[in-house]
Amino acid sequence: MKKFDLSGRTAVITGGNKGIGLGIARPLAGAGADIVIIGRDIESGEKALSGIRDISSRKSAFLKCDVGVYDEVKETCDIILKEFKKVDILVCNAGWTTNAPLETMDIKVWDKAVAINLNGVFYFIRCLINQMLDNKYGNIIIVGSSVTHNGAGGGLHYPATKAALSGIVKGLSYEFLGRGIRANLIAPALIDTPMLRSRYPDDEKTNKMLKAQVPLGRIGTPEDMGNLALFLASDESGYLVGQEILADGGRIQYRHPKGS
Repeated sequence: MKKFDLSGRTAVITGGNKGIGLGIARPLAGAGADIVIIGRDIESGEKALSGIRDISSRKSAFLKCDVGVYDEVKETCDIILKEFKKVDILVCNAGWTTNAPLETMDIKVWDKAVAINLNGVFYFIRCLINQMLDNKYGNIIIVGSSVTHNGAGGGLHYPATKAALSGIVKGLSYEFLGRGIRANLIAPALIDTPMLRSRYPDDEKTNKMLKAQVPLGRIGTPEDMGNLALFLASDESGYLVGQEILADGGRIQYRHPKGS
């Protein structure tokens, strides 16, 4: 039997037009899933969709949607269910942060972080959960962050909203596991994405500094997260429920000894 076979499944990936989201969409497509990419930027979304279609001949689409606006999410989910009939795998990946020290933070920064990082996850789950329950199957993968362990991420808005995602995963597992819904959370750190590069330039000095923070000795890639998400999306991970998987190259728990 082929491992990680997603044939016949439909996967929706928010923030799937770049970074970690695109890194997840690609292997899911390669494993045979129909793919729906959600994003706000049409140009990058169409480019991502073209790349998906180079990988797989399965049905795929890009839909423009601001995940922080409920009416847009509801309309988008209605379109998905009309065109694809069902959603089996939901990857809630869309996220946002900026450098904003608390003492000078504009309240709009907090509101935007809550809207995208937290509300956007809830909105997509709320709009798709009844269909999953009707089918007695749903696999929800939420992309959180390792900043919930150290408080980093540009300001209080980011670890606070990402920490709430753990509660969503626990709540989903408590309420729906017996009805065919499975949920898990990926907590990445130092992944080479546009979000990371908005804070850290891609130059030799900066990359050397970042690599020194990771015991494995390298910055993570979207492909690393994609491989993990593929496992979680497949039946091979069927006994994993309500888990937070820290995918950070050992950065949080294991440090290089001095002089190594």
